[in-house]
Amino acid sequence: MKSEPPYAAGDVVSVRFAGVLRHYGVVTFGGRILSNNGMRGGVISQSLEDFADGRPVRWHGAGGNASDYLSHDRAQRHLGRQYTLTGQNCIDYTRNVRGQRPTPWQLLRAGAMAIGDMGRRR
Repeated sequence: MKSEPPYAAGDVVSVRFAGVLRHYGVVTFGGRILSNNGMRGGVISQSLEDFADGRPVRWHGAGGNASDYLSHDRAQRHLGRQYTLTGQNCIDYTRNVRGQRPTPWQLLRAGAMAIGDMGRRR
């Protein structure tokens, strides 16, 4: 008999990589993990086992400012989007999916990128 997934839709989970860094993903209905993965080029869907790849999974909470259904829908709409370290990484992705406001660091990066784009247009 198949057991239920240990996490609920909208939960944020992470695994450690490269020693001290963490990779974040969002649980969807059915127990799949959607994450923005730089090694795989963008937003992908994986089983919990594939996401963990033998590493312990840490739970970071549920909900956020959006319902589980809204988080699931937002996560699904991002499938296939490309990864960028400075504008759309795994942390940005999970915050957006959960309906959370950007962090001050994310706003600073967005402002710097906009200024850089204006300089290239000349």
